[in-house]
Amino acid sequence: MIGIIAEFNPLHTGHKRLIEAAKQTGETVASVISGNFVQRGECAAFEKGFRTKCALLCGVDIVAELPVLWSMSTAQNFALGGVWQLYTLGCKEIIFGSECGDISKLLSVADTLCSNDFFKLLTEKANGAITFATAREEAAAELGADVSVLKNPNDNLGVEYIIAARKLNLPIKFSCIKRVGAEHDSRCISGDFVSSSYIRDELSKGNIAFAERFMPNALHGIIENKDIADNKKLDIAILSSLRSKNTEDFKNLPDLSEGLENRLVFAARASTSIEDLQIRLKSKRYTLARIRRLILNAFFGFDNSFFMKTPPYVRVLGASELGLKELSKGTVYDIVIKPSQIKDLGVDAQKVFEAECKATDVFTLLLKTPLEAGLEYKRKFLKSEDLK
Repeated sequence: MIGIIAEFNPLHTGHKRLIEAAKQTGETVASVISGNFVQRGECAAFEKGFRTKCALLCGVDIVAELPVLWSMSTAQNFALGGVWQLYTLGCKEIIFGSECGDISKLLSVADTLCSNDFFKLLTEKANGAITFATAREEAAAELGADVSVLKNPNDNLGVEYIIAARKLNLPIKFSCIKRVGAEHDSRCISGDFVSSSYIRDELSKGNIAFAERFMPNALHGIIENKDIADNKKLDIAILSSLRSKNTEDFKNLPDLSEGLENRLVFAARASTSIEDLQIRLKSKRYTLARIRRLILNAFFGFDNSFFMKTPPYVRVLGASELGLKELSKGTVYDIVIKPSQIKDLGVDAQKVFEAECKATDVFTLLLKTPLEAGLEYKRKFLKSEDLK
């Protein structure tokens, strides 16, 4: 089995190209996708069940979810959760998109970042004056690594996948395809490709025709009446919640540097908008994505209990006929199809699922037509016949 870690937010022609490359291996294709909140510290455009349907329609055989405690987290934690889940589903290889398209170069950089010499240098440089990413680049460069790849978002994430597998001692092969078309987060059109963020922007304006132009044919006609989540609906709820908290409520947040909890309390009380809050918190040390994640984690009340740990289960959201055959072979790990199975998996599994429920209950309020709470317990497992 070959695996893909993705957000599919939304699934576009670049993703389809990656899925086709995976299919060419002749293996069953499994994908772990982010839940309803994603790594950039925002809600996904479409609900994860709909994105599961899109993935199945475009050739993925098994779709599992990366729980919110990993999907809305650092690249390191995101990679750790995704790699672990794909391996436990049975994947022997992971394929991803890459700006450089050279897996040997990415493996070499990962070698450097896993070395003892690197950790010593990183400790010296990560003194708080610069971002972690900058400190990492400087340390790796001094050891002769080609750090240009760490400046590319897909290359950087690919390196994190490789590092995660090594930390977990997993015998996984990695391969990549060269990313083509528009750059990450750009607003340029390059042939049949544009960035996911450009598509999301146009979807938020109701420009379905633009979005479909850069989405696979299999998805044309199914997004026209689909509700798109509006992240701005959260602003007042977040500010009102954070204003009622104190430093004790914040000190165990994931990826929190010492002292930031004090700034967060002050900024929450002084800010009158989320944009204002982000500006007050942002610095050379903290990227905007990190700040957005921090704010959402504080709002949800998520702590660091599971940070840089592997997810306690794999929840499969949907599968093709081929995927169902793979799942029927059994596994040494806990695979969940129905939420009712989670109660038998222990306290950690229940806590992770409770966090997922909380995130979904908020997400459904961000839709144009808000939905009731508790939908995680009612989620339908998608099969091939459900896609027609």
